[in-house]
Amino acid sequence: MSSPGSPATPGPAPGPQVDPAFAWVQDPELVAIYDVENAGGWDHEFYLELLEELGARRVADVGCGTGVLGVLLAQHGIRVVGVDPSAAMIDVARSRSARAGVDAQISWIHGFADQLETGGVDAVVMEGHVAQYFLDRADWDGVLAAAWRALSPGGHLAFESRNPAALELDAWDAESTRETQPHPAGGEFTSWMEIAGVRPDTVDGQLITARAHNLLPDAREIIAEETLRYRPLDVLRASLTDAGFEIQQIWGDWDREQLSEDSPEMIFLAQKPLR
Repeated sequence: MSSPGSPATPGPAPGPQVDPAFAWVQDPELVAIYDVENAGGWDHEFYLELLEELGARRVADVGCGTGVLGVLLAQHGIRVVGVDPSAAMIDVARSRSARAGVDAQISWIHGFADQLETGGVDAVVMEGHVAQYFLDRADWDGVLAAAWRALSPGGHLAFESRNPAALELDAWDAESTRETQPHPAGGEFTSWMEIAGVRPDTVDGQLITARAHNLLPDAREIIAEETLRYRPLDVLRASLTDAGFEIQQIWGDWDREQLSEDSPEMIFLAQKPLR
């Protein structure tokens, strides 16, 4: 410890601080499991098709995770900048883009959306329910402001959030959610989830904490918890409008069905005006 009044020896600059509610994203073992469980599907194909229709050639992937979507976009000729506060996930993303041979098309940022270049992209996407990871309203408004700054005039923001009006919490149990899949290190792992807590919020939408159980090939069980915000439709609409965006479309599922009360998703497409 330095003596009073003496200058402290500077240490290494701290990296981005992950919200304690998502501590699991710093654990390489859990990130490896996440990478298997989120290998891509209809959602990734949806965003690829949408971005190609919009003519977006420069895309920011906010909350890019392990880079599955970013690499897919790069493989289709889109320049991508992926940003995520998890060092473990960015490490996997860098390895993925190197293996795919698309490093020249992608830049990875270990950090937050406010580090994106001003006016540098045609579109911003938040895939994988990333929008629900911004628990506080100030953080949500902050990422919308960062997306606005990063977009060129006329650029688009696209993201999805689960529809809180259609949640079936009684299906979040071991019997309904148990899956066994190949483990990247060999063997198989089994995972299931349960509800650990629900915190009502009539203003910004309830907070739901899920607990994931993961039984590894060596018989160890590791548990991860995360809390997500389930903002209602009117809250999301208002926040986008307040941020200056014009809402162009809201779909209810990945097949672009019209949003209804029992739709599982709320998929937003919003635009930054040309002026």
